[in-house]
Amino acid sequence: MMLKVPTEFLVVLSLIIDLFLIFLLFLFIRRANRLQRSPTPMPGTDPGDISAQTREKAQVVARQVLTETAEMIEPILEASKDAAMEFERLIQEKQILTRKLDQSLDSKMISINLLLSRANTLYSQLENQHNVLLNALPKRGAELFHKETDVLDQQQRIIDLYYQKMDVDTIAERLSIPKGEVALVIGLKEKFIAMEKSR
Repeated sequence: MMLKVPTEFLVVLSLIIDLFLIFLLFLFIRRANRLQRSPTPMPGTDPGDISAQTREKAQVVARQVLTETAEMIEPILEASKDAAMEFERLIQEKQILTRKLDQSLDSKMISINLLLSRANTLYSQLENQHNVLLNALPKRGAELFHKETDVLDQQQRIIDLYYQKMDVDTIAERLSIPKGEVALVIGLKEKFIAMEKSR
């Protein structure tokens, strides 16, 4: 398994290598400038001989400096090349992952839109069927249906007040219903809760 190197690390490494190469180049230029300066001729010596000797020495030193510099720069250039290749590989890998994520998100968004459209259609169909059923019931049947939903609302209000720590008498008085009905609803609710806890 290949070790993943952060992109920021590779960028910093490349910058450090570049700075080091610039520093080496600066040193090389300084040495070359020193060698080009010719020493002042000594009295009694031929200036032509001194300049020829100086040139030879300068060429030898320049070759040595170039060889040393090349030996120092070569591993750095290899490391820089490896870092650049790894950086390029990481970028390509991230692009592939980004494309895959985009495709996955696009397909999920399409699926969600389809599901929402289907849910909307089903809701409309159920609503239409509900209205058809209400219209098909005789007048008394529609009243019973609405009365049934009122009973369910009333039961929920009884339970809500019971959870607010009100007693049976207070609930019956507040909702204007018989105490027996309130007690029955509360008793059934407590039995359902007990059954759920025992499971």
